[in-house]
Amino acid sequence: METGAGKEDVSQEFFKLCEGLSVGEMVTTPKFTLLEVMSAIELMEPKMDVGVGASHLKTLDDAIADGLYGDDMPMQLAVMDATLAMVVAWLEGSSLGTTVWTNVMLANVAKITHPLFHPFAAGINLLVRNIYSLVNNVGNLEELPEDFNPQNLFNNQTWMHRRDIIIMMREQMHALERQGASWSKETGSRRAVEICTACSARLEFVTLMLDIMSYLMPPEIENPHFDHKIYVGGHEPMLEKDYEDLEKLKLEDAEEQEEEQKEDKSPGKKENNKKNGKKQKRKKNKKHAKAAKNAQNEKKESPKTSPTKPEEEKPNSSSAKPAESEDVDDEEEYMEDEDDCSSCDDPAQFTPNFQFAAVLSDRLIQISHLIKNTVILGRRGPDNEDGDYKWLMPFDSKACVRMIPACFPRSVKYPTRMEAAVWWTECAQRIYDLSRLPPKSTKDINMLFFFAQQFTVKSCVFTRSLLQVIMFPTDAHLMGGNTTCAEPIEDSLKNNFMPQVLDKDSPVHDDPLARQLYLNFLNQMSKLAVNVYSSFGCNLSRQRDRLEMALEELAHIQYYAGQVEKRTDEVMIAAKMIDCKEQNSSFHSIASFVFHNLVGIIHYYFELGFRMDLFVPYEFPYIFWFLGEIDAKWMMTTMERSQEIQLNYWKGSSLSTTLNQRRQKEKQAREADLKRRFVVHQFNVLNQYAISLICEGIVKLSVILIRKGIVRVPDGGDEAERLRFERRFEPLQNLGPPLNVNYEQFKAKTRIDELYQVEMNDLIDAAAENFNQAKANLEQLDNTVEQNRTNFELLQITKSNMVACRLLKMMNLEGRKVEWTYPEQLPMYPYLSIK
Repeated sequence: METGAGKEDVSQEFFKLCEGLSVGEMVTTPKFTLLEVMSAIELMEPKMDVGVGASHLKTLDDAIADGLYGDDMPMQLAVMDATLAMVVAWLEGSSLGTTVWTNVMLANVAKITHPLFHPFAAGINLLVRNIYSLVNNVGNLEELPEDFNPQNLFNNQTWMHRRDIIIMMREQMHALERQGASWSKETGSRRAVEICTACSARLEFVTLMLDIMSYLMPPEIENPHFDHKIYVGGHEPMLEKDYEDLEKLKLEDAEEQEEEQKEDKSPGKKENNKKNGKKQKRKKNKKHAKAAKNAQNEKKESPKTSPTKPEEEKPNSSSAKPAESEDVDDEEEYMEDEDDCSSCDDPAQFTPNFQFAAVLSDRLIQISHLIKNTVILGRRGPDNEDGDYKWLMPFDSKACVRMIPACFPRSVKYPTRMEAAVWWTECAQRIYDLSRLPPKSTKDINMLFFFAQQFTVKSCVFTRSLLQVIMFPTDAHLMGGNTTCAEPIEDSLKNNFMPQVLDKDSPVHDDPLARQLYLNFLNQMSKLAVNVYSSFGCNLSRQRDRLEMALEELAHIQYYAGQVEKRTDEVMIAAKMIDCKEQNSSFHSIASFVFHNLVGIIHYYFELGFRMDLFVPYEFPYIFWFLGEIDAKWMMTTMERSQEIQLNYWKGSSLSTTLNQRRQKEKQAREADLKRRFVVHQFNVLNQYAISLICEGIVKLSVILIRKGIVRVPDGGDEAERLRFERRFEPLQNLGPPLNVNYEQFKAKTRIDELYQVEMNDLIDAAAENFNQAKANLEQLDNTVEQNRTNFELLQITKSNMVACRLLKMMNLEGRKVEWTYPEQLPMYPYLSIK
């Protein structure tokens, strides 16, 4: 213990006092408070004390002394692969201080003189910086201050330009190619060429990643040297680096202010100064703007001299008062600048370059596979174990101990070099998909969200964030173009539910109030679509949390849809086109559209629960009752209503009955499009019907397992079951009927009590019949359609459960392992396995 006289040993006194302590008491002194007690408890505890075992921290000089710069190509390859593995560990959730920056080279790039490690370390540093900037700008990681904590290393870093880093790496790639050819010629061995090619592949991988990100991300995110605009004189934007005389201009302004203060401060002059203040300010602003403009033009245009003298100006009436004319011109120009300042302020809209990114992504996939195949060329770790890579010269797990967040978990899972190489090949494929598929997914709102759902299930935080920036680079416009989320929403609404307000032949289309109500609805729906889409950038847990809020918002949007529907009925009745609202061919079309999307979000909400393994088998009876009886059947209802509305609209249109030869091609095209949509609708209806049968069969199988004692239900009886039911469906309680269900409704619809009393073999036969009917429906469908590729997995699930039913009926299960198996592609619909 430290005192004013120095350190004092109080151990004997401390232990003596401890003998008299009771529960809840502790020994303390005025200078040894609770905070110090907690720190003392954490000391030397590996899980709590970041400084434990850090008496000596490895430096770059230590690594060089250990042979970092030696001519050991397998070791150099192992260092590069280990660094890429640490980036993977960071992207999987660990902090930078415990992963990437355990490589001492990355904190000392400027000091590295090795021709291979210097460009590689500079490239990795910039790659990590750009990924961090991407995730930070997207804002989809709520735990960002810890998981992606940059600490001081980013703040103190002087970044090289991406172009310079890539030039360095490509020069080294050419040097490696020449070196490999020379060694191969001298030794006659191909091994030298292979290992030089492997090192070159790592460099090319980093260059491709940096280039692809530059094509898909706005420069303000990707480029640390992005030229932000500054405003001199309040109106004229310019690039800060292009204006070298900014400080000189400021000094001139200061001198002018001093001269004004020295002037005679008589009342007359004061009054004159007040009158001319605005004019002087305008001149100063104009002066600044002209200086800025000239500075920009100097780099754009070379100075030209005229060989002949300019012609003399002819006298005119405006030359009588040149001073006044100049002031008037300045003021007019100033006002024009003021009017046009908004156009100056707006930078060019960024648009992702998918064409170039796709070409580079294709090459990235090839290089990633080459890296995976050449990992074995690197130096092997002790006992063939990579561990935390401390056996490599530049790595020290405590190198950046000061940068580890204070409360961050110390347990870090380091992937092996082969695991990291496999991870990067999968990441390269995801980047390739991002460079090809997003433009095709914006046709309507269903395709937009279908692609996002499928993509984010297996993606990492990097590619999830990249998807968000690609779709919404700067604002709510899709892919930086002129299209917002409102257009896919309107296309989906028009093609599937055709409300009267979008029908140009309907009087509702020209009704101002109906149009305004519709725009209000579309605005609310667009905001929700952007919010829901942004949730796909989060991990599965955050997605699920945000979907709970989206469910409430979508239920509120039903109010706006109802207003449009109400006004539509009023206009149609007033125009005497219908006698009552039920005669409207598109009755409740917008409300059906909102309800259809609400059911779809609920379905995805439960799917996330299965992917996160949140549900236990004894909950399956009411979970799958809801998915089959409520979710699937209401999805079928909205689809059938959509088909009915489209058919009624077509029959009532003039084009369907026209005999005009000029419009026959248009008629045939519309009929073909309608038939195509009907085929898709009918497919989806049958698909949902098969899903409802599968869910019904799983409910019965779950009851069978509970009755056989294979699945145990916690104690507490019916009341405990009610509480569990209410907890699972709590997010739906504000939606109202038919989606807000209660425990009594579940028991009445399923007759669950009767299922526990019926003869066991009969119950097994009933479950098998459900799966058999689902199988028959699925076999009728065309599984070659791209959007229906999951039907093959559903078909396999039904067959597996039919086999399980036969085994349950015939086999003695004693000593057998009976459990639910969740397919990787469709974990929402398990099958029963008996081993």
